[in-house]
Amino acid sequence: MTSSATGARTIGSFVDRLQGDPLQARLLLLLGLWVVSLVAMSLLSPYFLQARTVPYLLQYIPILGLLGLGQTLVILAGGPGIDLSVGSIVSLVGVFTGALVAAGIGVWPASAAGILLGAGLGFVNGFLVNVLRIPSLMATLATMFAFGGLALASTGGRPIGGFPEEFGWLGQGTTFGMPNAFLFVLLPVALVLHVMLTRTVTGRHIVACGNDDRAAHLAGLNVARIRVGLYMLSGVLAAVGSVISLSWFLAARPDAGRGMELLSVTIAVLGGTHIFGGTGGIPGTIVAILIVTTLQIGLQLANISAAWQLGLIGVLLIASVSTTGVFRRLRGMGS
Repeated sequence: MTSSATGARTIGSFVDRLQGDPLQARLLLLLGLWVVSLVAMSLLSPYFLQARTVPYLLQYIPILGLLGLGQTLVILAGGPGIDLSVGSIVSLVGVFTGALVAAGIGVWPASAAGILLGAGLGFVNGFLVNVLRIPSLMATLATMFAFGGLALASTGGRPIGGFPEEFGWLGQGTTFGMPNAFLFVLLPVALVLHVMLTRTVTGRHIVACGNDDRAAHLAGLNVARIRVGLYMLSGVLAAVGSVISLSWFLAARPDAGRGMELLSVTIAVLGGTHIFGGTGGIPGTIVAILIVTTLQIGLQLANISAAWQLGLIGVLLIASVSTTGVFRRLRGMGS
């Protein structure tokens, strides 16, 4: 057999695999893009490959990663759903928790109360979108301004301190050289969500809602309840990210989550979650988090202006939406 025939057969087999599992193909593409990002950032900045960069990268990932995971679930369930308020939830939960600590409540009970507040704020979003039928873009844009404005107004724009040093264990501490927030929060959460989506009835219901909410309703699923629950889960994950931020800086900043909402959407879509729902997964989101944080930190180390960083994120978002359509067509060709 000639080498050209062997090559053609290999290419054909690879295309068959892409058609059979477009999410796996997307994951391979993202891994390749991450490697390219690592190489590019190391060329831009001589400091990027230093040993201290990796722990800092992993320390930065959990906060944004939790928001990206929550955004993935909201978008995956369709609607089309989106949550633009997650950054403001980080800020508001932070100042709420800081106020409780300043009032003499223990830091861990205050953090638990903050997480409950996150669930409540997520419920508000879910109720507006799925019960009152306000388009998610408008509803969560409104709550983004409302939650963020409340965080600023209640503090006068000033951070709240007074957190005990031992609280830094979560956001500043490491175990086996790995940040505790990455090792004990983000990885377990990502694993649980992946198992939920791929191995449980709940996961199948979420995907069904995203694929065809009318068919899911006719099959007996309470689509509105599922979607409200996912908005609440997104709020909880944002609140946990806020607690990590408090532990990292030992202060509650009223603008702590500024800009994170658009990054979380970029991460979800870049990771393969279709913007109208029904397609997506946790592994792709995790790799997308690595790509976005690698680019952010690398550009910061290279002293690239924030304007160029935002521009690059915008290009990534456009490319994500475009390539997601390509992979959906591949799935259609394979079916």
